[in-house]
Amino acid sequence: MDDLTRLKLLTDETNLPVSTVTEGCGDCAAALLSARMFSDEQLQELLELHGGDVEDTAYDVLIRKAENSAIRLSGGTELPDQRAYWLSRARSVRKNGTRPAARADRT
Repeated sequence: MDDLTRLKLLTDETNLPVSTVTEGCGDCAAALLSARMFSDEQLQELLELHGGDVEDTAYDVLIRKAENSAIRLSGGTELPDQRAYWLSRARSVRKNGTRPAARADRT
């Protein structure tokens, strides 16, 4: 599996087949499933920006996806915010920044 494919899987940036959707009309489901936030070219540029590190790039992409997405339309229609979902996905790929303490005698 190449790095771009791995990145797309970690960040839910894959195009799912329409047959996986059980509700709604086929055209609506196809539009929803093919709606990606980043193109392959953008993901490749972000991967290069992070020096080819898939986990760092995935963290960056997931944080970008964690913007407030709640929508309230007239007539009472409301779509919930997905921020918590994307932040939990980002936490799952974030690297641990801790390391063992250095020895006092520097050896």
